[in-house]
Amino acid sequence: MNVLRYCNLDESLQGEDSLICQTALKRLYKTKELDYMSYIVIRMFENTEVALEDPKRFRIELTFSRGADLSPLEMNDSKAASLHQEHTLPIMGPERLQELGSYLTLEKMEKMIRPFAMPAEDFPPPATPAGFSGYFSKSAGVLERLVNLWPFHKNAAHTNGK
Repeated sequence: MNVLRYCNLDESLQGEDSLICQTALKRLYKTKELDYMSYIVIRMFENTEVALEDPKRFRIELTFSRGADLSPLEMNDSKAASLHQEHTLPIMGPERLQELGSYLTLEKMEKMIRPFAMPAEDFPPPATPAGFSGYFSKSAGVLERLVNLWPFHKNAAHTNGK
């Protein structure tokens, strides 16, 4: 979450706009803790009508849910009493982190989060799922770019379990 909050403040980006809109940024700043069922979703959409090298080929959409953010113990209304009695907490739905109609490219997201990537030595070597290779033959370059954003694969001997 902090990468989304502060990624545009990295000196190497020279004042680049944030990955998320100002209203979403304010909501993230107000989020003091991640509760049960909090999540961030990164969805990628492909426009097959443009060239593979075109930055607009892949669009990224980000959403965030605060999860079980409502505490019936801190509120004194009838809804809180009902939730307390039922021992349930409602899960907050996802909120868009970008303005409707905005266009976040894979290239821009990659550029903005790369400075925050953790070193490969902080991660255990990966286990490549059997039968996974070959599924993305047309978009192998894009998949490789996504994988390279996270250093899980570095410093690993690719032995496929042998």
